[in-house]
Amino acid sequence: MRIGFIGAGRVGYTLSKYLNLKFHNVIGIYSKDINDAIDCARFSISEYYKNLIDLINNCDTLFLTVNDDAIDTVVDELISLNVCDKALIHTSGSITSDAFKDLKHSNRCVSLHPIYAFNDKYSAYKEFDRAYLTLEGDRTIYPQIKALFLDKVIEIDKESKIKYHAGCVMVSNLMCALMKGASDLFKSIGINDIEIFKPLILNNINNILEYGPDKALTGPIKRNDIGTIKKHLESLDDDLKRIYIPLSLKLVEMCSDNNDYSNMLKLLEGDMKND
Repeated sequence: MRIGFIGAGRVGYTLSKYLNLKFHNVIGIYSKDINDAIDCARFSISEYYKNLIDLINNCDTLFLTVNDDAIDTVVDELISLNVCDKALIHTSGSITSDAFKDLKHSNRCVSLHPIYAFNDKYSAYKEFDRAYLTLEGDRTIYPQIKALFLDKVIEIDKESKIKYHAGCVMVSNLMCALMKGASDLFKSIGINDIEIFKPLILNNINNILEYGPDKALTGPIKRNDIGTIKKHLESLDDDLKRIYIPLSLKLVEMCSDNNDYSNMLKLLEGDMKND
């Protein structure tokens, strides 16, 4: 495979560097910002391209590593350039391979989403070996793509992709909101170093991964400790209650086979209505 990248954001930096280290098959990078293309090409040890058509002509596989809003624009440009007989891969988590619907007649098109947080474009590649990816689209190129990523590729249905992506947001981005809420709460009582909670956070995550969320659950909801939850609600402002209450209701749902949680539900649902 002779691979080219359209887009020089964090995903482009990471995947181009990773693939060139593994297979030395990344030909080059194109970006509308030539400085981004130059830097990404330098970083991935490939070439930068001033003109998209030159990259297309030199590659048989193209990764579209642009943001979701730009995918349609890039596809329209590929159509205008009469791109054919290529493997086309976009890396959006929420958009399916149907983004390529007007190019599919002569190309093999898939969506490939890394289950990974790309928070630094210069270092994210170092741990990428641990990442899994999800894949949907033209099955004829599944074997080649799986080989690129050491078979850490999970096939999903196109119809399931938006639910899959919502789940990814819950375990990743929404966790940041939850941690921000907790951090603000700690700061309000004079605890400014969230690092001291690292053992609690990591142990909980490890237990969830090892035993599953139901068996990993501990705490006052699990114990049906209504008095403690009532005190929590009295101590929280409305913004934090809007985080705390829906998540607590989900925990009650997880525990409801074990005890009578009717009074806990009344407390939580009543407080939600009062908000």
